[in-house]
Amino acid sequence: MDNFALQFFDFHVWANEQIFKRLKELPDNTYHQEVESVFPSMSSVLSHVYLSDLGWIEVFCGESMNYALNLAEQQKEQTEAKNLEEIKIMFHKLAERYKAFLTQEQNLNKSIIIENPAGGIMETNVRELLPHIVNHGTYHRGNITAMLRQMGYASVPTDYGLYLFLNINNK
Repeated sequence: MDNFALQFFDFHVWANEQIFKRLKELPDNTYHQEVESVFPSMSSVLSHVYLSDLGWIEVFCGESMNYALNLAEQQKEQTEAKNLEEIKIMFHKLAERYKAFLTQEQNLNKSIIIENPAGGIMETNVRELLPHIVNHGTYHRGNITAMLRQMGYASVPTDYGLYLFLNINNK
């Protein structure tokens, strides 16, 4: 097993969990509150991250990019409508699915041919795409931080360096 790949994905899970903990500390309506930002609410940001992560694991398991994009479009409204606890459970279940997949070495090296409607055909593997998934989550956790500050709340640190520090010092 590639320890870095699993550790990097664990960082993604940890950082999402930090956001969930912070949002749980705030008034209940904060999660769905509309703001003037890149996304209209934090629920729409987390829905986007969840559906993107879901789409990628589907692609890793053999589905097409078109399938993943259609799945996201079909589930967007209902995912955004979930409350904070419901979306947290969905993220947790998806993380377990990823971990089961990523702990099998052959899956990390699995060759994937992706036909992206916006970018053409690309041949790659899971190991090469995993940083994209984690970086995508990091980018959107930054959106949440900006939205929280706009609402008058502090966010929470979710950087990789802190994750490493906490994991090294807690072993």
